[in-house]
Amino acid sequence: MVFHDTIVAQSTPYGRSGVGILKISGSKSKDIAYKILKKIPRERYAQYLPFFDDTNTIIDKGIALWFSAPNSYTGEDILELQGHGNPIILELLIKTITNIDHVRLANPGEFSQRAFLNGKIDLIQAESIMDLIHANSEASVKSSLRSLEGLFSKKINTLIQNVTKLRVLIETIINFPENNIYISEKKINKQLNNIVKYINIINNIASSGNILKEGIKIVIIGEPNSGKSSIFNALLLNNVAIVTDIKGTTRDLIHENIDIGGILFQITDTAGIRPTNNKIEILGINKTWEQIKLSDHILYVLDSTIDFEKSYQKFLNLISKFPNKTRITILFNKIDLLNKKLFMKKHYQIKQSKIYLSAKTGEGMELLKQHLQEQAIDPNIYYYAEPIFSARYRHLKILKKIKKRIQNCKITWKQLNNIELLADDLRIIQNYFNQITGCVTSEKILNSIFSNFCIGK
Repeated sequence: MVFHDTIVAQSTPYGRSGVGILKISGSKSKDIAYKILKKIPRERYAQYLPFFDDTNTIIDKGIALWFSAPNSYTGEDILELQGHGNPIILELLIKTITNIDHVRLANPGEFSQRAFLNGKIDLIQAESIMDLIHANSEASVKSSLRSLEGLFSKKINTLIQNVTKLRVLIETIINFPENNIYISEKKINKQLNNIVKYINIINNIASSGNILKEGIKIVIIGEPNSGKSSIFNALLLNNVAIVTDIKGTTRDLIHENIDIGGILFQITDTAGIRPTNNKIEILGINKTWEQIKLSDHILYVLDSTIDFEKSYQKFLNLISKFPNKTRITILFNKIDLLNKKLFMKKHYQIKQSKIYLSAKTGEGMELLKQHLQEQAIDPNIYYYAEPIFSARYRHLKILKKIKKRIQNCKITWKQLNNIELLADDLRIIQNYFNQITGCVTSEKILNSIFSNFCIGK
């Protein structure tokens, strides 16, 4: 794709630093090289050169890199200047560069947008660049990198190929009836079911990648004075939450992020759940229920020193109101105040995941962290033995639409046996897949995606 404007932007953060980098992309890159460097640098070699301004005065010295089209990030000629990270120097360079006709400052994400439009990357890879830059944990970095390398794209392209094969067969039957090609309802349903099965696998992996990106939402709940805030503080190794013997001390939510084994967790300490007439405490309890609905994993704290049968029954009554498939782990706190072996033996029959610990002494806290790591990812992914890649809510939403369309497609085919309607459904399904990779995406959607990128990327 030919762009009339050449773009320039600072790739490093604004402010003073050891190095400041400018990136230039477009057909005027050679003119800029001759103006700033008085030469075109040797391709793909780092050269130390003086940088000149409009008056041929040296304003800096640094490294220049040259990449010729189409073998560059954007598919265009690219010049990269690495000078000293002084904002004044960088502004002088940008001023000199933009004085050339048809050269302007880049919009946010415009380099990646040109890379996408020139076929260097697909839309999934473009979005994964943004995710990689903003990743908050080692696991999120790795999953974003896998998407950038094309793992997610390959999965989607496999689905597109399967839909295309079925669509070609259906279109052939419609357009060449004289060939007497026949396909049974059973075969169509089998192929559609295989597509749905593969989507489910991708969806599980992509959802886990999305969770890794956003952070695993852990909510600590339980009765007042069971030690929720103490466990919260022990996880963070910091006294963030107020801890007292007075019931109902925690009335508002406290959120903190923590990295455990390279995985980001969003830990929330909540108000103790109990019957109360205190209006402020009721507000806190209502907020607790809101967090329960949003959580990926609930840690329910039980005080090991109080009547177990009574507190456990309260727990069972409570979890019956939780959303389906919510991960729940019981934390038996204050285990240091009783005979741990005897207590464990007495309550071994409890079906839920459980950990015995003491927020006060730290016993069991490392076991809890290990447990959170193990429970962070959907266990089905280990069954499929697939590495996790990053995905966005946009991708998951489209996959959900595709599954729904396939179900409608099967119903329509069974009830009406109309092959033309089936062909139309398959065309729509294929277009949905293309929206994920960017093969068929409106300009409005593209602008919305790339406008959230950094300037200079």
